Amino acid sequence: MESERLRPNFFLYWSVLAVNFLSINTASMFSWASPSLGKLMSNDTDINPLGRPITSFEESIIASICILGAVIGTTVSAMIAEKLGRKRTLIIFSTPFFFCYLIIANASAVSVFYVTRLILGFASGSVLSLLPSYVGEISENSNRGTLGSVFGIMNSLGHFLVFAVGPLVSIKTFAYMLMVPVSLFFVTFIPFIPESPYYFLSKNNIKEAEDSLKKIRCNGNVEKEFLGLQDIVKEAKDNKVTLKDLFSSAATKKGLLVCCGLLFFQQSLGIGVILTYLQPILEASGNAVPSNVASLLIGIIQVISCTAASFVVDSLGRKILLHVSSVGCSISLFALGTYFILNENNYNLESVFWLPLASLIIYYTCFNFGYATIPWSLCGELFSINVKSLCASIASSVCLIVSFLVTLLFPLLRDAFGMGGVFCVFGALGVLASIFVILLVPETKGKSFQEIQNELSGKQKNNSKDAYDCS
Repeated sequence: MESERLRPNFFLYWSVLAVNFLSINTASMFSWASPSLGKLMSNDTDINPLGRPITSFEESIIASICILGAVIGTTVSAMIAEKLGRKRTLIIFSTPFFFCYLIIANASAVSVFYVTRLILGFASGSVLSLLPSYVGEISENSNRGTLGSVFGIMNSLGHFLVFAVGPLVSIKTFAYMLMVPVSLFFVTFIPFIPESPYYFLSKNNIKEAEDSLKKIRCNGNVEKEFLGLQDIVKEAKDNKVTLKDLFSSAATKKGLLVCCGLLFFQQSLGIGVILTYLQPILEASGNAVPSNVASLLIGIIQVISCTAASFVVDSLGRKILLHVSSVGCSISLFALGTYFILNENNYNLESVFWLPLASLIIYYTCFNFGYATIPWSLCGELFSINVKSLCASIASSVCLIVSFLVTLLFPLLRDAFGMGGVFCVFGALGVLASIFVILLVPETKGKSFQEIQNELSGKQKNNSKDAYDCS
């Protein structure tokens, strides 16, 4: 019995790992500008494939156009996923990662970088809105949080790849390297991993849905779980909603509020700014450790903390981790902001020279234990099957729009209030995030989709047969 119990987990974890190779590409796409813009601004034709330095305007377009593409991608992917399925849609939107980096590797015109970065952003936004939902649908109740955390781990690996390798190699070599993760996705995901059983059930393909569930679980005895899935999909179809009446469902409204709120605070904590301006922030702080070494250290901390978080999310729960993440990020941001304010006013800070790097390490550790992964996991947990793709797209769009605005406004706010003032604002938003988590975020640890929907809609959970344990 024990060996039979262990078998499903191997293929399930393999499935989640395979699809999350795309997470490396989405993360590295957003942080690609950090080591690459310096090369494109160089006069050295040996490292600048354009043969001339780019202008400030061209720099801003290359850095930000991907976010515009991502916003568009999140809106389009939901409609395609409902028609073609999660798997086929993920495959469609994975192909730009391969071909765009192949084009970038041989690019010699700035317009090529514009177009490829726009398309890569489109693909990344699509993947961001679909991948967490797919993982949530194939996971078991007992490990959904852990498997959802793989998304954050692979994201941190993508950023680490940029911080560790990007500065050391040419744009061409780095572009070829970024074709590897999506190639691994092609090899490990496409031939072996099935479509989500939820999607098959939503299309009344009962046999395909049951076969998919059996393959994912590596177990022919899935009758109880399959009946539960059928009931969930049937209820979703009976309560089918359109964009017009999306907000008529109490559970959907609450789920949207929670996911959009968490993704708003995720970006309002300044993660996009810190990722984009990490080396300038370290240099401005006068930190004794060289900025490239410090950023590499922070990249390592990202990977370690995201990995550690995956082992505790299903034991401690989502809510406590989000609360700790909010408080920890807020304290570290206030500490960093205070340091900059004192430094800008010419105080002697030699005795606390270590504070900026320590604050950033604490910030990344706390962020990765909560906001890096859990909001995306909840996007795959809080919505019924009939609105999941649409709601995930809305939440992803909120995240990307806020990310764009925060990153765009950072230089203006920095000039107006100083670096310290900006980080104190981020810290204050962390306090609001903690209050939001305490008051509004539900705990989903160990609960079935039906139990989660009942809680969101305010139903009394006194009928245990409504909840099907998929573990």
